[in-house]
Amino acid sequence: MFDIEATIKWVTDVLKDPHRAATDYKDLAAPWQQTFLQITLPVYATGSVIGYILALVTGGSFLFGEATLGLFLFGLLWSLAWTFVIAFIFDYLVGVFADGHNFDAAYAVVSLAIIPAALGNAVAPLSWIGWLVSLAAGIYSLVLAYRFIPVFLTLPEEHRAKHFIVSIIAAIFVNILVSITLGFMFAPAITSVAAPDNDTRSNVGILGGLERQASFAESAMNDTYDPPTDGKLRRSQVERYVDAKKKTQMLSERLAADLENLEEDEVSISDIFGGVGDVLRLSTAEMEVVKTAGGNWAEHQWVANQLEVARVQRDINDSVKHNFELFEQFRESIEQYE
Repeated sequence: MFDIEATIKWVTDVLKDPHRAATDYKDLAAPWQQTFLQITLPVYATGSVIGYILALVTGGSFLFGEATLGLFLFGLLWSLAWTFVIAFIFDYLVGVFADGHNFDAAYAVVSLAIIPAALGNAVAPLSWIGWLVSLAAGIYSLVLAYRFIPVFLTLPEEHRAKHFIVSIIAAIFVNILVSITLGFMFAPAITSVAAPDNDTRSNVGILGGLERQASFAESAMNDTYDPPTDGKLRRSQVERYVDAKKKTQMLSERLAADLENLEEDEVSISDIFGGVGDVLRLSTAEMEVVKTAGGNWAEHQWVANQLEVARVQRDINDSVKHNFELFEQFRESIEQYE
């Protein structure tokens, strides 16, 4: 199945005329095995080898740190495996938004779209300019994936943007899980080559949004609260809780409206990136509201739990009876914003 001339042809076609290349490749109806051997493997292998050699020659960083043969092999294997993860997500979510699956077609989308990113990795070890070129290539690959999906996959136009956004979110979370695992396995090596404080790469696009929400989550998880021994809520606590729930609903409705307004004839790639950021914010909206007001997330959760116990038990003891009376005073607002 491997044909170097065919590989060069498809890489050149994608870089010159992406839409025509995608249309032509769709007509081949190639199985994923052929796509992997003819495009994915040679492109990623070439990019990784060049990047590894440049890292050795220039002393630049390769993936997590100093260029080693083990890191090179790991990076190549993970990059290849990642293409299957993304293709599976694309294909699976087509079944959520429409009927039918076609993994061969989904893998073709990924394989063609990652060509710029794979080639961009080749120059990543170059100081100053390398990371910028690699970043731009990665973003362009996302753009191509978004444009290739309707060519290969049967998906209603009105669901195209949503399908892509959910797919990217799913991919991000899978990547987070893998990164956490690698962090435990290789923590000393990774932290020893952490980017300097003036490195602004983490503030770009989706990654910047993810970092912002992660900072809220980290801060919230570090919150502690020692509840009163009598278990009784204060009126001011319930007022703050209701106010947070109200603002959370307002934020969630605004973000949800932005996603609903992603109509196919108007959507741009910047809208897509914005939509990904909105989904990330939706997942931590209440936490963001509490923390941006200087609140204590642990206390907020305790208040929520006490109110729910009171709503269920009502008068099993003095504390619950007291809390239920407070709940009754705010019942309408609490139930409105739940």
